[in-house]
Amino acid sequence: MDEENQPPQPNPERKSLDDRAKMTDLERLRHSCAHVLATAILKIWPEAQFAAGPPVENGFYYDVELSHRISPEDFPKIEAEMKAITKANQPFEKVVVTREQALKDAQNGRLAAVADRQVPSKFKLDIVQNIPENEPISYFKNGDFIDLCAGPHVMRTGNIGAFKLTSVAAAYYKGDEKGPQLQRIYGTAFKNKTALDEYFKMLEEAKRRDHRKIGAEMGLFAIDTEFVGPGMPLWLPKGTVLVEELEKLAKETEFAAGYVRVRTPHLAKEKMYKTSGHLPYYAESMFPKMEMDEHRADRKDIEQRIAELEKQLSDHAKKDGSPASGNP
Repeated sequence: MDEENQPPQPNPERKSLDDRAKMTDLERLRHSCAHVLATAILKIWPEAQFAAGPPVENGFYYDVELSHRISPEDFPKIEAEMKAITKANQPFEKVVVTREQALKDAQNGRLAAVADRQVPSKFKLDIVQNIPENEPISYFKNGDFIDLCAGPHVMRTGNIGAFKLTSVAAAYYKGDEKGPQLQRIYGTAFKNKTALDEYFKMLEEAKRRDHRKIGAEMGLFAIDTEFVGPGMPLWLPKGTVLVEELEKLAKETEFAAGYVRVRTPHLAKEKMYKTSGHLPYYAESMFPKMEMDEHRADRKDIEQRIAELEKQLSDHAKKDGSPASGNP
């Protein structure tokens, strides 16, 4: 079966209804703000096609396909539309529909849109086709915007107290590098402006206290991503003194507590790290598995024998005057 005729694939990142029921109040608010973001973008670029818009750890995002490349310079314009939508205090209305109705609306371009369009809502169509047969299908509507969504949401757009768009990045649909490349618009939202301001103040303070910045300024270490890699410091003289003093303190503390030290190789077979318990938890941060050449000695013997045969052929050729081929 060729790729174009393959059935739609489920989204591994899609939350179940049970997961959605466990959303915190803040996650619910942020998910609602993602819908407001989509509504605002459609006001500016009606042709925008939307995929997923979930809450995440520090905010929310919505993936969008759009010929216009959204940049931070566009954020004030988008945020102004978002503020108008929250000021309008539109209610979030849930509507349960049949699968047939959802497919029809997706084909008509009505999902994740403010009106019917001449092109289907292609990502929403794919999502509808992958919703389990026994799972109810619902929309959430605010103003003219209708989105395929299981919720939950806040009661009204006015309940989203304060928000800010933060960045834009590239993302593949369903995380598949063979799929369409989308624009992922990130933002965050809080119940009020005070909480929003405190959050960004915390981010600025974290940047000011970033150990990578401070360490470089104090001449403790250097990080060379080209020759070593990120997160792997090259300790300079001052930093080396600190490392050695900390190691000395650790040894003294362990000795005073009755511990004895052992040393193991930096490299070992997989079985060792399974036994120690490291592999199940740190596999992603460890060096990748290396395939050892268990036949090196045999290959070396063969290569040596080939070299001997080549020499014998060369010597024989010199004796009878015939050219040597260079191959055994």
